[in-house]
Amino acid sequence: MVCPICNSTKTRTIFSKFSGYIENTNYNIFECADCDTQFIDMKKVDTKIYDLIYGQEKTPGYDRYFNYANNVKNSKNPLKWLSLQESTYYPIYMELKQNNKKLKILEVGCGYGYLTYSLRKMGHEVFGIDIAKNAIKFAKQNFGNYFSLGSINDIHKKDKFDIIIATELIEHLQNPAEFISLCTNLLKDKGKIIITTPNKDYSPKKTIWKTDLPPVHTVWLSKKSFENLSNQNNLKCNFVDFSKYVSIKENKLISYLLSILHQSTLPLPILDKNGQPYHKRVAISNSRVRKIAKTVIFSYPIKLSSHILAKLFNSESQTLGVILIKK
Repeated sequence: MVCPICNSTKTRTIFSKFSGYIENTNYNIFECADCDTQFIDMKKVDTKIYDLIYGQEKTPGYDRYFNYANNVKNSKNPLKWLSLQESTYYPIYMELKQNNKKLKILEVGCGYGYLTYSLRKMGHEVFGIDIAKNAIKFAKQNFGNYFSLGSINDIHKKDKFDIIIATELIEHLQNPAEFISLCTNLLKDKGKIIITTPNKDYSPKKTIWKTDLPPVHTVWLSKKSFENLSNQNNLKCNFVDFSKYVSIKENKLISYLLSILHQSTLPLPILDKNGQPYHKRVAISNSRVRKIAKTVIFSYPIKLSSHILAKLFNSESQTLGVILIKK
């Protein structure tokens, strides 16, 4: 199996029949010795799954995006508000919070459109694109006619952008290397690609696929993965420092301890065979004990002290923030 990041053939199967996103599906997990990327067989990916995910409000994990979309307009500073919800938006906020220049920005994989909206509120010229028709329909209805259905391949080659944003997108793609190449060609000189994705370097070396279940996620990427991608496209690669970041919805110490505890645990499906949230997962998330525990561990004093302790155990963040700069 050829690596989708560096094109190496030094790959091996590290797990057979790993649980899939939908009940009773499974996928083989491969790993590349050259760029430290884990990936699945891209021939088994069906992008229609995103219409299923965005076709309902309660898909586990994606329900938070729906909540962001419904609440973002209540904030006077939407981008700052998003950055406090989760680390995904922190690199964008840090990059743009002191920028007074009007920028032309493309958000690829815009989902419900709330990030594009937040950037437009700052005065930038921003457009969003996504392959999920239900998400684009919602975005247009709620945030204006700044969105289109499609992929990066549908952007006209003569369009040039100061910044291309892809939050939690690259891990969904069938050809991540081609995506970076296409983005590079759409950048102005000195333009930037801002990417966030689950961080493989956060987990112990022998961990297998601690990211969203396949085929929703097709790759699990490390810093070495992005160093390869940047070299292929003659880009400068910077990694975002999350050491000072504290989310209002994350306890870093608890997250780290849970990652160790569940290191070898096989995950439950997200959706059942009918496309509804998998009943066992819903029961766990809705348990009274879990809700009480979340209230306690997310209280600010406990969360802040846990943040400090967590850095002693693991200097990496669960989110990998990458800024690729066109030379």
